[in-house]
Amino acid sequence: MILWQAPSTVTGGRACTGYGLKGVESTMGGSFSRRLLVSVDAVGYGSGDDIRQRSMQTAIPAVLADAAKRAGLDRTRWVEQQAGDGELAILPDDQSDHEPEVVDDFVRELNTALARHNRELRDDARLRLRLAVHNGVAAPADFGYAGQGVVAVSRLVDAAPVKAALRAVPTANLALVLSERVFLDVVAQGHTAVPPAAFRAITVHNKEFRETAYLHLPGHDVHGIPTDALDSPRPAPAPARTDPPPAADSARQPHQATMTQNFYGSVDATESVVGIQWNA
Repeated sequence: MILWQAPSTVTGGRACTGYGLKGVESTMGGSFSRRLLVSVDAVGYGSGDDIRQRSMQTAIPAVLADAAKRAGLDRTRWVEQQAGDGELAILPDDQSDHEPEVVDDFVRELNTALARHNRELRDDARLRLRLAVHNGVAAPADFGYAGQGVVAVSRLVDAAPVKAALRAVPTANLALVLSERVFLDVVAQGHTAVPPAAFRAITVHNKEFRETAYLHLPGHDVHGIPTDALDSPRPAPAPARTDPPPAADSARQPHQATMTQNFYGSVDATESVVGIQWNA
């Protein structure tokens, strides 16, 4: 999925992004910017019908905005690259040190907002999200934002163990995955109310990306999930090569042509080879 952003305009104090292939000035060649990155993806979007997908597209930004407001975060200044089933948000430079608020307050309020949204819905209509947080390099490029930070947070939110955790705990509305950098700098150092013990180390292996990350299911014990349930599916082994069964002798032997010649009278067989077969 390629995410990109056209030039922004400001309406009512909020940066509004449009869609287009031109107009985004690339600064990757001349600048270096480390940003706090938040990626969100919805569970089951692709399998939903048209009405379900429209409902999810309405609900996702609503619960994100509600959670940010209640957490005291100014989401109007986040640069958002939206897709039908989620978004990538790049926080501004002066909010890149808000990691504790995002990991702690925003996640808590988002889980609460999802619970409110899902309260009256059938199980198959609930909105369930995967949320990844990373601090890494991101800078404007022709198709939106580029950099290893963008790659990392995108791989984290799409990681197989994160998806598996929500399958294993169907009552969970939210799965949070942190990059190792964010976990060690923020959670392990005691900057959040959520303790390190509430997270579980996982290995994220997605395409060329392979890193340790930390998984948390707000309101649920992530350590209660069986280990094999979080293992990334392995490709099935190639079937063993079997040689075809040996053919019967008659099938392997080439057909030998025979000729029968009847002789009458005398025959001159000089320099000839004559074979005689007797049939009993």
